[in-house]
Amino acid sequence: MQEQLVHHTQKAHHSACLLFITIFFFFQFYSLSAQVPSYPIKMVDGVECIVYKVKPAEGFYRISKNFNTTEDIIRAYNPHAADGLKAGMEIYIPVHKEKPEEKNYIEHVVERQQTLYRISKIYDITQEELLAANPQITGRAIQTGEVLRIPGKRGDKVEEVAEEVKKDTEPSEKGIQQQVDEIFSGQDLKVDRLATRKPQNVKIAFLLPFLLDQSQDAVDRRFIEFYAGALAAIDQGKQEGISFNIYTFDTEKSDIKIMEVLKDSLPWNIDLIIGPAYSNQISIVSDYARNNKIKTLIPFSSRIYDIESNPYIYQFNPGQEIELQKILEILRTEGAQNHIVFAELPQVSANDDGSTLTNMLKHHLNASETPYKTIQLYPDSLEYLWNGLDPWKENIIFFNTTRINSLNVYLREFNRLSAFVNMKIYEPYSWRNSKLEKPHSFYLSAFKNEFPNEQYDHYTSSFADLFDWSPSGGLPRYDLLGYDLLSYFIKYVLPKNEAQVDYYPFSEGIQSDMQYEKVSPRGGYLNRLLIHYE
Repeated sequence: MQEQLVHHTQKAHHSACLLFITIFFFFQFYSLSAQVPSYPIKMVDGVECIVYKVKPAEGFYRISKNFNTTEDIIRAYNPHAADGLKAGMEIYIPVHKEKPEEKNYIEHVVERQQTLYRISKIYDITQEELLAANPQITGRAIQTGEVLRIPGKRGDKVEEVAEEVKKDTEPSEKGIQQQVDEIFSGQDLKVDRLATRKPQNVKIAFLLPFLLDQSQDAVDRRFIEFYAGALAAIDQGKQEGISFNIYTFDTEKSDIKIMEVLKDSLPWNIDLIIGPAYSNQISIVSDYARNNKIKTLIPFSSRIYDIESNPYIYQFNPGQEIELQKILEILRTEGAQNHIVFAELPQVSANDDGSTLTNMLKHHLNASETPYKTIQLYPDSLEYLWNGLDPWKENIIFFNTTRINSLNVYLREFNRLSAFVNMKIYEPYSWRNSKLEKPHSFYLSAFKNEFPNEQYDHYTSSFADLFDWSPSGGLPRYDLLGYDLLSYFIKYVLPKNEAQVDYYPFSEGIQSDMQYEKVSPRGGYLNRLLIHYE
């Protein structure tokens, strides 16, 4: 039984021209080469590196900024620092010296979403040749803006090679068929026009709770917008010559409904399942994905219990383990300059995410012999909150519950005390839109607060071509989540037909950057990227 599709459709007409908008950002920085003489030099895997001794309170982020490099590059050259940096630890930072133009090579600046495979095809060389010319990228993903050396073929002049590449990569006036007859049609959405050198047919199933059979007030607009953004990414893939069959099902909220869809309606040869949204349905779909070997993206949940043992599951929302690792890294960066405080309500449920996180954090702090203070929160003892704070250090406060309404009176008091002592609280992402009084805070998020202009403008234009309505303006934007996820999976995950890979490339999205890594040898994949905001 095919389910009714969500229809927000109109014909889309696209220009054959490509719009290139160049945005220049000016930053004042000191070049790495100017700093080299101050530090010892050592060759690491054939690359000249600075030997740098970590100072107190320094972390990957601060060091990467000081040396005009990235955290990923520093981590790649320092596997001994996988558990974090400590004062006095020696690490290696690669030096990229400019050499005379003696060798036969040209320079290529990595563009957004480019991979080693794509760059090697542009210049008609092998990936092995590209890696040999750029040993600094071995074992890691290349970064947007990074400069790679492209070896020239024997007998070729560098200028001639560059000119040939320029001609080959210029947009063709003929281009791909841009006129789309309909995005939606009939019971299934079929974007099936073949217009590519290498035709593909991708079958994607959306299992989302649109609640179409209920009243209009019950329809969850978030999932409508997520779906629309995903379709915009699919339309982009179609313009690049990929053929799609899209099957969309309103799974509502019940176990029975999701089982009906899986048993009676879902085609057996699906390439990717997206959804469901609710935890009671995730385990059912997860079992189905394992039994039928179907890649399944869970876009919303941060807790998938069998991801450790199911190689077909992809979890976008980083879980508490990733959150914990990031918090520990922040605390190590702050070093001895902070005073860690746990402010705890009595009788908090063991299933409360705040309680789980603080218990795990305490366990790690105990293991590393890092001191902390615990304050018990009672309405009739607010005057004692001051006793748990250190007036000479920055107090970093963690609560054992994510239920912000239960903390109203305490947040107000901490906010009052923040006028006399340096403090900040760690707040779950769900708190950031709360109007309650609270002191300075920091939080972690898989979502950006600002969007890259060029990408966002292009997306907004494409969305307007496809739909006659505008998405909601709050953060996070569910339409952008759908667009970023489908753009990533179409480019990186679906083309990989092999059973297992250890990780997928890093990619910058409009709202979310992503990089999926295997959680265990027999498990699925987790997006590990979180952004630190204060």
